[in-house]
Amino acid sequence: MKLLYSLILFVLFIFYSGCKDDEIVDPPAASSPQEHTMDNIPADTGSQNKTTYFRFKDSTIVTGSDTATVNWDIALKSTTIYTNSGSSGSGQGGALVLTNVDFSSVDEAPETGYKIDSIGAPAIPTGSGNGWYLYDFATNIISPLPGVVLIIKTGEGKYAKVQILSYYKDAPTNPTASDRSRFYTFKYYYQPDGSIHFHED
Repeated sequence: MKLLYSLILFVLFIFYSGCKDDEIVDPPAASSPQEHTMDNIPADTGSQNKTTYFRFKDSTIVTGSDTATVNWDIALKSTTIYTNSGSSGSGQGGALVLTNVDFSSVDEAPETGYKIDSIGAPAIPTGSGNGWYLYDFATNIISPLPGVVLIIKTGEGKYAKVQILSYYKDAPTNPTASDRSRFYTFKYYYQPDGSIHFHED
């Protein structure tokens, strides 16, 4: 009987100790900086003059009244990427286009030099070879320019780095005319603390 009683006390002690350990372990913060990949984000896929608004801090497509606030960071419409700045929005946004760089090697955002959107001239230039993509006139295929990283100043004035990976649904390696276009796949790293650093200290 004493042996059974001792065994029960031992099991209860282990269980209680485990519960206490669970309580003192803090889960990682939801807003901690990390790399994300977004798949099949639509960009006026029905050619109905629609724009998709996206927010980096929670990987969310923004709709409704929030599209008229600082609560979005980039807007996608066909091959054009808008920022929450200037003629496109009321935010503190802007963008820089870095060329001939590797996404992982971009450790921080430049402190100055950001362009803002103006009518007919978004911060991220449009046209083949001018911003993030190349257009092949023979095949009508849009391909991301290699070595291009977009530095985005968000609607709230924070920073993200972005690389467009595909403009076609399900990101085919070698898209053809039969693949559905105007579906963005991109990876990004967002810094929630407002600093220019794209890494954890």
